[in-house]
Amino acid sequence: MSKILLSILLLSISSFALTLDQVRADLKKSAMAQDSTEMSIRTTVNSAAGRQTISIYMVKKGESKIYIEMKSPLMNQRSIVNASRMKVIDLNTNKFQIHPYNGDALGAKSYAKFNPLESGDWQEPEFVSENLYKINGSKGTLYYDSRKKRIEKLENDGETSSTLTTFTYDAENNLKSMNVSVIAAGVETKITTEILALRSSKNFPDKLFEF
Repeated sequence: MSKILLSILLLSISSFALTLDQVRADLKKSAMAQDSTEMSIRTTVNSAAGRQTISIYMVKKGESKIYIEMKSPLMNQRSIVNASRMKVIDLNTNKFQIHPYNGDALGAKSYAKFNPLESGDWQEPEFVSENLYKINGSKGTLYYDSRKKRIEKLENDGETSSTLTTFTYDAENNLKSMNVSVIAAGVETKITTEILALRSSKNFPDKLFEF
């Protein structure tokens, strides 16, 4: 009888086990469609070399229309992608160049990647406590809240450095910031990316993609 009860208990637990596919699906549901967004973000880097701020305004209408303005102490640039062409404008001089575009990732887009599970190899979630699960992978160990359906933090301890990424949310569970702390050779670098605005790009004028 005890073996039967144990088997029933194990089956019951496994039926409610969280899967990696389920986590990815839940994160995709809670996030605005990435191919139709208008966002403004600010990234601040505090390191031994000083403080640097990078501001990015990005609009995507599908994969064929992308509008990006990137401002930093070293760059003041606008990039516009329309199908197979890309126009790059130096906003300090208003000089521009037009290049073929083959779908390569734009550098500014890397600042708007908030979901580590979108790439890399990850194992199935392991229960930690209550609603918290950990997911081990090639990028470290990620902690996921199954009730709030959100990533809480990501830890990565390497041979020469360690990285801790934490995520903050507003009252409606929308991501507000991603905070990265990197410690290497006893020196800490902090990178904070704040989401200042995030909405659908449906009202963004299509004429701004024309050139």
